[in-house]
Formats: sequence, structure tokens, C-alpha cells
Amino acid sequence: MKIKDKVLSNSKDFKSADKSFEAFKKRFHTIFGDRLDMTDQQLRQIYDEISSYIETSIYAEMEDVLSAIRNTYHAHINWVIEGGANPFEKHPYQSDKQTSDRTLSSHKPFSNPEMEEHQCKRKLSKYDAIQRYMRDEKSFRLFVTHVVTNYQSLPKQRINVLVFKHEGYQHLELTLFGESFIQQYGFRTAYHLHNELMHAFHKTFDDLLAKGTVLKSEQAIQEQVLAPVLKRFDAKLAAKVGEAHEQAESL
Repeated sequence: MKIKDKVLSNSKDFKSADKSFEAFKKRFHTIFGDRLDMTDQQLRQIYDEISSYIETSIYAEMEDVLSAIRNTYHAHINWVIEGGANPFEKHPYQSDKQTSDRTLSSHKPFSNPEMEEHQCKRKLSKYDAIQRYMRDEKSFRLFVTHVVTNYQSLPKQRINVLVFKHEGYQHLELTLFGESFIQQYGFRTAYHLHNELMHAFHKTFDDLLAKGTVLKSEQAIQEQVLAPVLKRFDAKLAAKVGEAHEQAESL
């Protein structure tokens, strides 16, 4: 290839890449609006890193890419808004809880200026929290990594299907909701612990994605998410039951 032809070819490639990026940026802003007020540089970073894993084109994979960004948004940003801490600290996980300012009923019996002002301040506080998070270099690095690994991985919702087939989970479920445990602690405690277990699955999944681990098979989820969480939870539950037996014997 002649030098002139090579230059023209490279020029076309750059123009094509710029056109693809502009299409991605436009679609991103249409979907997210001002919820994620990213700079062009930040969007370019996401685009460049995820592009190397796209086998067809950004146009064909656009919705999957945006879905990965949306999943990361809920895993990171909403947790920060509700929990006010780093999403990877060891706290009860809230990644699947989507924030909402809607009341249980759309009917408003009266106008409350103080309440409206409080809700307005709360919305501004959420927006500020998002912007602070996205401006933090370390946090944004986690965000980008999570987007890329999320795009390559099975959906997190797959956990909810796989867990019910897992023998370790079935054993724990029988213990939690068995007659002995319910009589000792009550159904409310069993239900709370079960929710805690499901949150732990989701948190572990997102922890791994943010660290760069791709979970592209059911086996990977079973081995790296379900098994270790169930092992920890089983030990915790056994300790709780053992403690109850010791207390009963001392009476």
C-alpha cells in the first residue's frame, strides 16, 4: 500500500471511530439524561475500553453496552446514595434497590411546603453524591472496570435462578425455614437472614466485576459467588444455632 493510500485509510478509520463514538454519546445522553453527567473524556474512556470486547459493532451492541452501564449505575451509584459509603465496604448491600421519590399513592391529600422543600433538597443531595462519585478517579476506575466486565458476564439476575438449584442453598433454606429454627427465632428472623444471604450473593458478584473478574458462565458464578457465600453463611448460621442450644441448656 502506498503511503498516500495508507494515510487516507487511517483517516477513514478515525472518522468512522469518531462517528461511532458520537452515536454512542448521543444514545447515552438520551437514556441517562443528567443522572450521569459524564464528561466527553469519561465517556470516551468507557467507549474505548469496551470497544475491544465488541465483536460486531457499537451499533449492533449499543443496547447491551448501555445495559451494562445501567447495571453498574445501580450497583455503584444507588448504593452510594442510600448507604453513603464506598459500595465495596462490607455493609448490607443495596445494589438492587432503585431510589425513588414516588409515594405509595399518587394522590396528595394536601400540600406540604416543608415536605416539598425536603424532597427537593434530597434530590439535589443525590445529584451531588453522583457527581462527587464520578469525579473521584478511583471510583470512576471501578465504575469503568465494572461496566466492561458486566458487559462480558452473565446477568446478575442469573444468580436467582442458579441458587435455587444449589444443594448448599437448599440445605440452608431447610434450616432457616425449618420448624426448629422458626420456633426458636421466628419467621421474621428467618426471612431477614434469607434476604441478607441474597444481598451477599449480589454484593459478591459486583465486587468481583469491579475487580476485573468476568463471570461469563454458570459454573463461574457457582464457584466464585454461590459457593464461598454459602460457606460463610452456613458457618454463621451454625454458630447462631449452636449459641441458642447452649443458652437453652444453661436454663
